[in-house]
Amino acid sequence: MLRTLLVFTLLSSILFASSNYIIRLAVYKNSKELNKELEAYPQALKKTIKTYKKGKLTYAYTIPTQDKATLKKLLPAYKKVFKDAYIQPTHLK
Repeated sequence: MLRTLLVFTLLSSILFASSNYIIRLAVYKNSKELNKELEAYPQALKKTIKTYKKGKLTYAYTIPTQDKATLKKLLPAYKKVFKDAYIQPTHLK
């Protein structure tokens, strides 16, 4: 329940604020392997994850938000699959 509430808080903050932070989850050479790892997340968290391919690498990150406090609360949930996930300022397009 708490996770769902946090996800909805994150999503609503995106609608009403400019984006400044993301959680960087992973970088993979093989996008199929990345997608397999992403399947381990609950549906509510999967909705907050985006991927993009740059060159031969595929990046996974959360949707951008200005609410860094919410990202800090969600970070442990993301680290269950990607242990080295971290919060970073947004510079993705």
